[in-house]
Amino acid sequence: MWRFLRHTITLKSVDQENCFEVKMIKPSDYFNELLEKAKQDDNIIGFFAVGSRGKGYENESSDYDLCLIVKNETLEEYKKKFGDKVPEVYLSVMSLAELSDYANWQSDFHWDRYDFAHVKALVDKTGEVQKIIDEKGSLPKERQEEFINAQIDAYMNGLFRSVKSYRKNDRVGIRLESAASIPHLLNMLFALEGRIAPFPDYLSRELKSRPLKKLPWPSEKLLEALLRILEDGDLKTQQELAKTVEKVCREEGYGKAFDGWEGKDKWAMEYARD
Repeated sequence: MWRFLRHTITLKSVDQENCFEVKMIKPSDYFNELLEKAKQDDNIIGFFAVGSRGKGYENESSDYDLCLIVKNETLEEYKKKFGDKVPEVYLSVMSLAELSDYANWQSDFHWDRYDFAHVKALVDKTGEVQKIIDEKGSLPKERQEEFINAQIDAYMNGLFRSVKSYRKNDRVGIRLESAASIPHLLNMLFALEGRIAPFPDYLSRELKSRPLKKLPWPSEKLLEALLRILEDGDLKTQQELAKTVEKVCREEGYGKAFDGWEGKDKWAMEYARD
């Protein structure tokens, strides 16, 4: 939803009162103009950035992924007025209700909830915008137990099947099963802290800026282990990580998810190649 291309183009306006004057404009300048417009325009309720700039992870080449929240009665007008005027800046114009409905836990766009993690509204005239951002950028408490148990089960299934592939000397199975287990592992580790797992290309920045608190491994050690698993499904690394994760989960009250494997999990963690 928030991706876009980088260019500098001429911004066309309809009139001086409602739109920006015709000129060549840099993305940073356009962002600043939008921010000032959002502060001054009574029809604009909120304004915030998502993507790397919304989380403080940006660099000089980072895009501007922005969201403008407007009153219902001006929604269609403002979508036409602003919209995607600058290809370097992806600007989404929404009502408060549309923002509230987007990326709900059981919606088709639930995968995009991480976009809202750590985001702070730059303009929030009602106090509702930040509340919605915070809700979407975290794991709903009422869903936490069910979600974590499901992710543990899926992670252990990947580990077990990868180890079975070792026994069969199936190199493809080893790598694919171990790789498939990692998203479930990360979902579970972040969910234990009420957080949404980051997009893969944000993982390093997320762990550097906001390390996991319950996993007793430094971020660097976790990332190195994930890379070894992704490279060739390294058995010892998978097993060491799984044992550590099991201990953490049991300490957090999620032992039943492991007990349900009836010893198959222990076999996977202890299996040694001949």
